[in-house]
Amino acid sequence: MNYLAHLHLAKLSQTSFSGNLMADFCKGSQIKKLPESLQIGIKMHQFVDKTLDSHALSVQFRAEQKIGRRRFAGIVQDLLMDYWLVNRWDELNSQGLNDFYAHFLPDLNAHSYLGNEKYQRLVLSLDRERWLVNLGTLKGLERALNSIIQSWRHGEQLLPFYHALPELIEASEALFDQVYPEMIFAVENCPSHV
Repeated sequence: MNYLAHLHLAKLSQTSFSGNLMADFCKGSQIKKLPESLQIGIKMHQFVDKTLDSHALSVQFRAEQKIGRRRFAGIVQDLLMDYWLVNRWDELNSQGLNDFYAHFLPDLNAHSYLGNEKYQRLVLSLDRERWLVNLGTLKGLERALNSIIQSWRHGEQLLPFYHALPELIEASEALFDQVYPEMIFAVENCPSHV
């Protein structure tokens, strides 16, 4: 899952927004120094990733990719899940997506100092630019994937996926429609300590 999905699932599981978002920016030794509520959020993030990555339809979607290196297909799949979440947001939430910022930003801002510099920049950009809603458009997906391509040492491996985004969006709709409700059920029924 990508940022929006992790924040949404944090809300549904009543775990820390900061912990759920910070998980990809921390190492084991750093995690142990964080407040317990953030550690539980990080564990929820890891539970979500493990559950999604092992889901049969997720495994199948990644295996079907004949472009680029399959081992990187999961990165694109995570972005596609956020694309569909933005586009299905009103079906899954009574609170509008723009209003959702008021729900998670105070927590992110209150704890951002506990994260590394990269995480702090993410929180700042979410607060100032409010770009999560843009992930529901092709242009927004392209911008997000291009950002990964530019900043990651293996970024060039994602170029074939970048060029195939319109087809991947179409191919991932059924995946989202089946898998995301199962993810919601899983986090709502997961023990709070994960």
